[in-house]
Amino acid sequence: MPSLFRTLLFVPGSRPDRFDKAVQSGADVVALDLEDAVAPPEKDMARRGVIDYLARPSTHGARRFVRINSPKTVHGVRDLAALLEAPAGPDGVVIPMVGSVEEVRWVDGLLGARFPEIRLSAVIETTEGLANAGTIAGASPRLEALGFGAADFTAETGGEQSWDGLLVARSQIAFAAARAGIVATDGVWLALDDEAGLVAETRRVAELGFRSKATIHPKQVAPIHGALRPSEDDITRARRIVEAFEAAKGGVVTVDGRMIDLPLVTRARRTLALAGG
Repeated sequence: MPSLFRTLLFVPGSRPDRFDKAVQSGADVVALDLEDAVAPPEKDMARRGVIDYLARPSTHGARRFVRINSPKTVHGVRDLAALLEAPAGPDGVVIPMVGSVEEVRWVDGLLGARFPEIRLSAVIETTEGLANAGTIAGASPRLEALGFGAADFTAETGGEQSWDGLLVARSQIAFAAARAGIVATDGVWLALDDEAGLVAETRRVAELGFRSKATIHPKQVAPIHGALRPSEDDITRARRIVEAFEAAKGGVVTVDGRMIDLPLVTRARRTLALAGG
């Protein structure tokens, strides 16, 4: 079964004291952040700390990704150079501010030869990126997720970070991710004390096709997982569909009097994955 990618928890790369706690938070993926969470004067120090942490044996917990700075910047190039020279690599890399397919392919080409198992997540945060979302989503077989950064996006468009204001962009990203067969990851919910709002937004983006959400605090992990988890009735039905399909070995399948085709099986398998099996 593919690794779960329901939550992407960001932790500042300048705070190595928080790394272990983040990895053990219950999040599916932790992003050691060298970009937005680190001030320019601290980036060299944060980069060294992240590389040192990756050299430690991985404990059972979240997969360890690194959010680099944009590969179009000096700091991003330094991040990539440090990873290439590191004794051990991350499980994946989050690429911010992606505007074109070439950016993903460049990072993929650099890191893939050094770390063949590495996974990538590309984040759409600009109008250029949104316009190219379809090609970006299919840029590499290592690309596992397509994320959305609403703050930078609305800073460029002048729009509002509201449901209506972001609906078109979110829909396009969900469509691009689905077409490429990868995970769509929604951006962070900044109101840390508003769990009800977090849960409501997570459920609404799930209706669009998002299967994961980024977060900035461990206490948001469980509510996101709960909001994304299918109902027990949905899980039971999905299990019956998959079991019947596999038992039929290519024959005609009916469940509850309804003929089951491959798209329904695909949806059922996705339901079981979100439920943790």
